[in-house]
Amino acid sequence: MGVVKFKQIEYHQVHLYKDMAVDEEDIVREGLTVERFKEIMNGEDHTDEESDIYHEILFGWAEVQDSEEDWFSDRKGGYDIDYELEEDETD
Repeated sequence: MGVVKFKQIEYHQVHLYKDMAVDEEDIVREGLTVERFKEIMNGEDHTDEESDIYHEILFGWAEVQDSEEDWFSDRKGGYDIDYELEEDETD
């Protein structure tokens, strides 16, 4: 007898938690006050210019201090696993 070959396809979602920090001096140097930076981070309305400065700070100056991943899969519930038969490679 032979074997049946197949692939197991797992669908995952991951939450990546990053502890980050940015020096207050860098925030001010880029053109925002620390208070305004925090307001924008909390979802307050802001101008396009403030948004550009805010993102420059996040991606240019903020440093990751620590990170943690939380993977969700079928084993944790709610995510599917599919199976797919492989094509027979014999002629």
